[in-house]
Amino acid sequence: MKLLMARHGQGEHQIKDGAGNDPPLTSLGERQAHHLGAYLAEHASVEAVYASDLKRARRTAEIAAEYLDLDVILDLDLREFEDWEAGWVPGPISQWDSLPNTPDLMPGYDRFRRRIRATLRRIVTDSDGRESVLIVAHGGTIGTMWRILLGSDTPRIACWNAALHEVAWVTSEWGDAWHFRYLNRIEYLPPDLRTL
Repeated sequence: MKLLMARHGQGEHQIKDGAGNDPPLTSLGERQAHHLGAYLAEHASVEAVYASDLKRARRTAEIAAEYLDLDVILDLDLREFEDWEAGWVPGPISQWDSLPNTPDLMPGYDRFRRRIRATLRRIVTDSDGRESVLIVAHGGTIGTMWRILLGSDTPRIACWNAALHEVAWVTSEWGDAWHFRYLNRIEYLPPDLRTL
């Protein structure tokens, strides 16, 4: 099974202050979503699309899903991390120790991480038998999914708008495992549509 993850297109909060807690896509973000959808239609066999219900992710998913002739399954548990006052993730111990023995997760991030782990497990379980599933969410959500699959709470993942990330569950003679295929695939976005 392939698990594709895409960050939403550029949101209004990225270009102007005061865009609110649930900003829509910019016109550039809408164009990014169209390029994402066209790329997926040509290069992936997506069988289900899950998305955060926040406007920027939901709209990105809706646009991409049109190219795939699929409906979007909205999932509130894919929402972005917002509990800033209760703390974010720990920093790496050193360049060479990104998997500390006792990572000190702040309470807010620990709750978020547990929610994302449960959501990821549910989506994968619900998608059993499907070849490929797309999740459209937020940078913090996708970064946390990567940290969960990597087994370390310290790596930082900078997700580009409308970029694709892929992992695949592979069964082989060497054992079953998640295989990390790529991070931040954006070649389908023209240079003037590439934003962080």
